[in-house]
Amino acid sequence: MSAGDEIITPVTKPEAVSMAEIHAMRQLTDAVAALGRQVERMNSKVDDVRERVIKLEAREYERQIEALNDRLGSALKRIDDLEGTRDQQRGAKGLIDWARQTAPWLIAIAMAGLAAMGLKPEG
Repeated sequence: MSAGDEIITPVTKPEAVSMAEIHAMRQLTDAVAALGRQVERMNSKVDDVRERVIKLEAREYERQIEALNDRLGSALKRIDDLEGTRDQQRGAKGLIDWARQTAPWLIAIAMAGLAAMGLKPEG
């Protein structure tokens, strides 16, 4: 007997219906199993795509963070420069204020010194 040979046996109608149902159930079971394998492969592909998207987004966020860090560094340098300028201005203002407060005394001392030199008896 070859693989293509079939044996047909007489069966009653209820048995034939039962056999057809069993055959249909086996085919459905095989189809559901095949669908399950396809779903697993698709899930694997979706996971791979998700991981790639996460990596791409992470790289983009890293670039944005680097750009922000550069801008922050520039801003901090500008702040340091402005604070240095402010400190110089404060120092100059302090010197001017000190000179304004002490100038009358310095002039008075200098005049007293000149007067003392001019009143010195020659002798």
